[in-house]
Amino acid sequence: MKSFLVALFALIAGALIGVFVYTRFVPPPLDVLARAAAFEGDRDYFFQNTSELFPTRTVARSSTTQVLPRDETALEGFTYQHEGQTKTLADIFTDMETSGLMVLHNGRVVHESYARGADASTRFTTWSLVKSITSTLVGVAVAEGKISSVDDLLVTYLPEVAGTAYDGVTIKQALQMSSGIRYDPNLWDGKMDDTVKFMTKSVVTGQAPSFDPAIDFNRENEPGTKFNYNTAESQVLLELIRRVSGMDAADYLHQTIWQPVGMEYDGDWVIDRAGTDGAEIGGAFYNASLRDWARFGQFILQEGNWAGQQILPADWVDRATVSDEDHLKPGTVHPNPNRGYAWHWWTYADGTFTASGANGQTLYIDRANGIVVARSSAWPEGYVREHDDQSYAMYKALADWLSQPVNGAADEGLVASEAP
Repeated sequence: MKSFLVALFALIAGALIGVFVYTRFVPPPLDVLARAAAFEGDRDYFFQNTSELFPTRTVARSSTTQVLPRDETALEGFTYQHEGQTKTLADIFTDMETSGLMVLHNGRVVHESYARGADASTRFTTWSLVKSITSTLVGVAVAEGKISSVDDLLVTYLPEVAGTAYDGVTIKQALQMSSGIRYDPNLWDGKMDDTVKFMTKSVVTGQAPSFDPAIDFNRENEPGTKFNYNTAESQVLLELIRRVSGMDAADYLHQTIWQPVGMEYDGDWVIDRAGTDGAEIGGAFYNASLRDWARFGQFILQEGNWAGQQILPADWVDRATVSDEDHLKPGTVHPNPNRGYAWHWWTYADGTFTASGANGQTLYIDRANGIVVARSSAWPEGYVREHDDQSYAMYKALADWLSQPVNGAADEGLVASEAP
C-alpha cells in the first residue's frame, strides 16, 4: 500500500501540472490536492471521513431500522491463542490498529466496540470490501430477471465492450476475476500501477468516467483460466448493474437491500464525478457504519433471505462463496495459501469466507456456526500477513467458544423485531 500511495501522489501531481491542458478537467485543483494529501496523511481520518473528500451518492437508511438483539455477556472471558500467546479482543485493537469491531452470533450482537476516534455512527470506508456488495447486486439483478444468467456474455448487456478485451467474457468470469485481462501483474509485490492509473484518471481527478478506463486494458489469458485481482473489473460489473437496473447503483442498493434489511444509517458511495452522471466506484470507497456492514453480513449468512423475502436467488450464496474451479482454490490466488476466491468473495478452505478491503477492512462470515465479524482497521500496509493470520486464529476461537451452549446465543433464525 505504501508504494501505491507514493505512486498515486506522483500521478496526481502530474495531473495538476497539466491542469490547463485538460480542458475537461472536472474537480477544482484544490479538491484534487486534498485527495492526494489524504492518501499520504492520517489513515484514521481518511478511512473515517472518505465521503468528505470525494463526491458521493447517498444510499438512504431504511425507513424501519432492523434492531439486532444483544447478548454482550456471551464473550465474557473469551481468549484465543496466536503464536503461543493468549490474546483477548482488546488485543485486536492494540495489535492490529482496529477502529471498530462487531461480532454477531445467530443474529445477536455479542460484541461491539470502537477506538481511534470512531463510534457507532462512523461511516468507515470499505476499500475493496465493497466488491462483495457489487457482486451481490448482480445476484439481485439475476433474482429480478434483469440478468438471465451469469453465464451470459458481458457484451449482451454492455455493447461498448465489443472489440475490447472484455468481448467474449462472461459475467461469471468477471465475478471470479478470471476475465484474462492483464492488470497489476505484480500486485502482491506491492506494485499497483494499473490500479493507480485507473483510480487517478477516474475518481481522483474526474478526467474520465470510470467505465472508460476499466475496459481499456489488454487480454493476457483465455477467459476463465487464470485468476487476476482486478479492481477495474469490479467497475465493469458496477456498470452492468446500472444498465440492467436502469438506476444508479446507490439507489438500487437502497431499494433492494438497504431498505428491506433495515439498515440503520445512510451510506455514502463515492462516485467518479459530481452530478447526476457520476457512477459509483464498484471496487472501493463505499462508506457505511459497522453495524450496517454486520447487517449485510447477516443477510448473506441467511442466504439472501430477510424476513421471509428471498432477495437473492436461493442458491446464490452457495455458488458465490465457493472456490469451485482449480484456478480459484486456496493456495493459488493469494500470498496466504489459506485463501481462495469465488464471486468477489475471498474463501477459506474450511468453508468460511470474507469480504476484504485494504488495510484490514473485513466482513467475515461463518455460516456453519452463525458468526459474522465486521471490522474496520487502519493497518500500516494494504495487506499484513501477520495480522491476517492473527485474525483467522481469532475467528476459529470464536467458533469454538460460541458453539458451547453456555456461551452461544440460541439460533432463532432471522431477528424480526423492528423499531420505527
